[in-house]
Amino acid sequence: MSVERRYSKRYAIDLQVQIRYRRRRFSHAWARNLSEQGMYLDVRAVTLPTGTLVELELQCLGREWLIPAIVIHHQGGGIGVMFRDPQDELYRGLIGAHELAHRPHRPAIPAREPSSLY
Repeated sequence: MSVERRYSKRYAIDLQVQIRYRRRRFSHAWARNLSEQGMYLDVRAVTLPTGTLVELELQCLGREWLIPAIVIHHQGGGIGVMFRDPQDELYRGLIGAHELAHRPHRPAIPAREPSSLY
């Protein structure tokens, strides 16, 4: 049984990721959620043991990213990875986009017509 070590909220995302292992593209995956420390990747028919060092190659926020990570758990059809270094720019950018997309829609209030004093 593993001990839960997550210290920040998870945000749902849907982002294509290439997993690199030993400097080669190893597997295609989809990032399903993101926290400050890492992400959960949906990987069909791939098992990477806990402790495996990988790199995550992704394109978002107008740039390409290559992020060193370590597999911290695997279950079902996915793996949880922890970033080896903080990824503040990626996290803030994706969470900002997530919150903007999930902001409740408020109808615009029509502008008042200027009143005449005459």
